[in-house]
Amino acid sequence: MIIGFVAGFISRLISLRSGRDHYPGYPSGYISQLALGIIAAMVGSSIITSLIGKEFTAATFLTLAATQFRDVRTTEAATLTAEENLILVPRGAGYIAGIAITYEARNYLAMLIGLLTSASGAFLGWIPGVVIGILAIIGGEYFMHGPTIGQMIEVRPSKISFEKGSLLYAGDVMLMEVGLPHSRQRWLEDGLAVELIPKNPRGQAALWDVAQRQAITHSAATAVGVQKDIGYPDQTPLTRMELPHPSGKAGLGILPVHRDMNRLIAAIKSTPVLESSKWSRMSNTVKHTENGS
Repeated sequence: MIIGFVAGFISRLISLRSGRDHYPGYPSGYISQLALGIIAAMVGSSIITSLIGKEFTAATFLTLAATQFRDVRTTEAATLTAEENLILVPRGAGYIAGIAITYEARNYLAMLIGLLTSASGAFLGWIPGVVIGILAIIGGEYFMHGPTIGQMIEVRPSKISFEKGSLLYAGDVMLMEVGLPHSRQRWLEDGLAVELIPKNPRGQAALWDVAQRQAITHSAATAVGVQKDIGYPDQTPLTRMELPHPSGKAGLGILPVHRDMNRLIAAIKSTPVLESSKWSRMSNTVKHTENGS
């Protein structure tokens, strides 16, 4: 039971890190997540001991306690949603759902690692139990790292320009209309632009997902900052598809605080692929001419 508890808790501890979404916060977020990790590891490591001791009622209650982890997802989602109005470039509902699901899953993972390690220690001995616990922790971390945008989308530096006087373009992709002359001048002087080119149909499907594009925009703004305040739509960073003749690629334009193209590209590539677009099997949406060219 002890080695199972330690393995489960270590699994939750090493995954407790604050990323670009700045969650969990310090210190209350860390304390609550550590407490849940302790409970999850204790539940997982106690089940085998309860069954061996023929304490079937205790094992049942432990299983019921584990079901309470689903409330974690609701709590995390509510907390992050409440913060959306205070963020200049919101994460979006899809990104929030992904964060909440991840925190719920990590508690279940800690419980499963605790269960596997304690079972190995009980039936094989404590040395094989420790070895299996270490392998379970490594395997769990590998399993929890999902795909990122950089695996399916190529990110290339592009150029900010204006057409027809006020239409803002990131490369070949039209983003929005910027009406004020001084705002257009700021975009030309300080703006950064990139083109997002899918490597495969999954990458194209991800770009057509609105929640995924919002997550990309949020990651970009968090990495390089954004020269924007409330009530200034001309300064809003955007990620949009190339239209009205869809080629499958998208463009992103941003007025950064730190004008660092390498940092911007790295942030976009590391954006997680959201659940809403991860398993999409969208057919090719690239527009073809009648002769197939």
